[in-house]
Amino acid sequence: MEQIKVLAKFNLDKIEIAAFSRAGRSYKITRQNFVHHFREGDRTIFIFHVSDEANTYQLRFEPETLKWFLVED
Repeated sequence: MEQIKVLAKFNLDKIEIAAFSRAGRSYKITRQNFVHHFREGDRTIFIFHVSDEANTYQLRFEPETLKWFLVED
């Protein structure tokens, strides 16, 4: 799992991911396929399944620390 930077829009009831960057490269997200959440102890973790023009990615968001991670690409 690799920590990444994410450009996201936080609305009242959802989070929309526009892009993320890792290792100096930016990835523009064209589709947010699925979002789910689960508990790790007392923390809620969100997993976003997103796509760019060529690939799909799983991004993990930890609201308590405001950190994002690339889980799978």
